[in-house]
Amino acid sequence: MVKKAVLFDLDDTLYDTLYDYSKVHTKALKASFNVLSKKIKLSYKKFLYLYNISRAEINRELAGTASSHNRVLYFQRLIEKTHNTVDSDIILSLYETYWSVFLNNMKLKKNVIKLFKYLKNNDFKIAIVSDLTTHIQLRKLSKLKIVDYIDFIVTSEEAGSEKPNPIMFLLALNKLNVLPSEALMVGDNLDRDIEGANAVGLDTVLITNKKVSLIKEDYKKPNYVIKDIYELKNILESY
Repeated sequence: MVKKAVLFDLDDTLYDTLYDYSKVHTKALKASFNVLSKKIKLSYKKFLYLYNISRAEINRELAGTASSHNRVLYFQRLIEKTHNTVDSDIILSLYETYWSVFLNNMKLKKNVIKLFKYLKNNDFKIAIVSDLTTHIQLRKLSKLKIVDYIDFIVTSEEAGSEKPNPIMFLLALNKLNVLPSEALMVGDNLDRDIEGANAVGLDTVLITNKKVSLIKEDYKKPNYVIKDIYELKNILESY
């Protein structure tokens, strides 16, 4: 069936970080530490320990929800440990500092704009289907300057569950007003993007620069595997 819409994962599908993720994450954390170290006496080693403990606690308590990834909760828990109370100014400052550094170290992948222009010129609808919180994902769209190409976004915060839960993809299809057979899902993760989209009857495209080994489980098999996102044009034109 002719396709009318394309669903895209966001993180690691449409953009990369200027350095590998761990380096950017560390850079952002150090910037947050510098903010806190001006308020209290604390070593970076201690700060990192408290951050990781706080993150582990939130991940465990809120597993399976978008909130489990919310760094404002990590920093809130960290400050509760250092101050034994809440301090909204410091928490928000740590949070904003972290994301400011992270966002400034993102770069759009090659040919994304070229593909989006092709899609819009040919009347395809575009939706983003992404885990994490809506606020941060919207900031990423704005920072990457692609928001004008996007028709809708669905986050796990909005859906109430993370990928591969089918609700993520069904909500996007409902917003786009298309059937599963009329859309494609493009993502970089077999477990989250491909498995979840396959479950609702979407054709799926895995984008990766890595060699894909034999996938035994049919429910995780993508219909297509590409390295460059602009290869999607040929796939769409083949229907």
